[in-house]
Amino acid sequence: MTTSDVAAPTVLTRLADWISSDSIEIPEEVRRRARLAMLDTLGTTIGARASSDFDQIAPFISEQVAGANEPLIGRAGYASTADAAFINSFTAHLLDFDDSHGDMAGHPTAVVLPAALAVADRLDLRFEAVVDAYIVGVEVISRIGRMLNPDHYDLGWHPTATIGVFGAAAATARLLGLDARQTQVSLSLAAAFSSGIKASFGTSAKPLQVGRAAASGVQASLLAQSGATGRPDAFEHSQGYARTFERKDPAVLTAELDTASLGVEWALIHPGIIIKQYPCCGSTHSAIESAAALAPLRAEDIEQIHIQLHPKRRGHVDRPNPSSELDAKFSVQFTVGRALTAGTVTLQDFTGRVHETPEAVALLSKTVVSDIDAADNSVADRYVASVAVKLTDGRTLEKVTPVASGRAPGEMLAASRIVEKFENCVRPYFDAAQVEALRNLVLEENDRSVAELLRLTRV
Repeated sequence: MTTSDVAAPTVLTRLADWISSDSIEIPEEVRRRARLAMLDTLGTTIGARASSDFDQIAPFISEQVAGANEPLIGRAGYASTADAAFINSFTAHLLDFDDSHGDMAGHPTAVVLPAALAVADRLDLRFEAVVDAYIVGVEVISRIGRMLNPDHYDLGWHPTATIGVFGAAAATARLLGLDARQTQVSLSLAAAFSSGIKASFGTSAKPLQVGRAAASGVQASLLAQSGATGRPDAFEHSQGYARTFERKDPAVLTAELDTASLGVEWALIHPGIIIKQYPCCGSTHSAIESAAALAPLRAEDIEQIHIQLHPKRRGHVDRPNPSSELDAKFSVQFTVGRALTAGTVTLQDFTGRVHETPEAVALLSKTVVSDIDAADNSVADRYVASVAVKLTDGRTLEKVTPVASGRAPGEMLAASRIVEKFENCVRPYFDAAQVEALRNLVLEENDRSVAELLRLTRV
C-alpha cells in the first residue's frame, strides 16, 4: 500500500512512495557517476585525518566511542550508528573538498554516504545496496532542492544540512526496507530535525551541522522503524516547512515539487555531481582558474589584484583578512593570491597558517573585490569570475572564467582526475595495496560487504 492510497498526496507522501518502491531501475551511467562521487568523498574524508580542526572535537568524539561498533572512516575508533554518521559526515566536509550539486546548492555526498554506510554496516549489507540507496538519497535531495532554491539558499539556510537531512533519511529508509508510511514518517522527522545556517561558513560549525544532518537522517529512519509518528503534511501545514523556512504560501511552494521525473530523469547526470578540483569553497573556483591562467607571477611584481564575482558568490567569500585556515578556504582574496603565484591551490595552502605568511598578507592588502556586471541571472553567470592584475611595470593582465572546469551543468570531472584526487588524499596514510583495493571495491560492481569496505578505510 502506498501512502497516497489512504490520504491526499503531500510532498512527503509523494517522495515516500517513490523511495519505498520496488520498481526503481537505475541506469548504469547513473551508477558509474555515483561510484565516482562516493570514491571522491571517501578520499576527502580520509584526507582530513590530520586536520587540526578535527582535533578540536576529539574530546567529544572520545566520549561517543565507548562500547560502540560502527567504524570511523580514516580513523581507529568506533561509534554508534548515528554518531558514526555524524563523525564521518563532519570529517567528509571538513576540508571543504567534497562534491556539490546545483539543485541542492550544497554538498550531497558528505551527508548521504556516511549515513548510508553506517546503517548498511549495522545491517551487514553489501556495498551495492549502498550504491542504490545513495542514488535514491541524491535524487530526493535534488527534487527538494529544486522546490526550495534559490530562495532557501538566499535566505541564509545551509542546504547541505537543511536539505541534506532528507537525502540521509531517504537513503537509510531504503536500506532499512521501510514501507511507504514509515518512509513518510522518516521524512517528516527529517523536516523536524532540519537545521543549518550559512553564517557558520568559515568555522567548524559548518561541517558540524553537516554531520548533524547525516546523524538526524539516520535517527529519523530508525525512529520511524520503531513506530514514531510525523505529519505527512509537514511542508503544507500552516506552521510547517513552507511558511517557517521559506516564508511562502505552501500551495505555491509545493506546486514546484517534481516527482514525475523520479526514475526517469537522473540528477546525477543532469545537472550532475560537481567534483571539486580545489580544497576550498566552490564559489572561489572560477576566480582561482582565472588567476591560475595568469600564473606564475612574483608577489613583488604585483601592484593590485581586482577580483569581480557574481553577488551570489561574493557574499560568503569576500574575506579580506581570513582569521584561520578554515576561514581562508572561504577567502577569494587568499585563494586567488595563491593561484597567481603558485598556479593552483592545494591542501597544503590551508596548513601551517600560510594565510599569515608575509607574502600572503602582502597580497591580501593589494586585493580588492567587487560585483561583476553579469549579463543575466543564469546559473553560469552566477559562477563567472574576473581577475585583473596590475603589475609594477605598468601592464595589466586579465582573465574571465564563465564557470570553472567540471562545474557546468551535465559536466563531470574526468574519471582519471577523480581517481588521481582520491589517491592524492589517501596516499599519506595508506600503502599502495590498500589504496588500490579500496579504489577497486568502490568503482567495480561486486558482492563485497560494507564491512569490508570500511575495513579498507581504516588507518
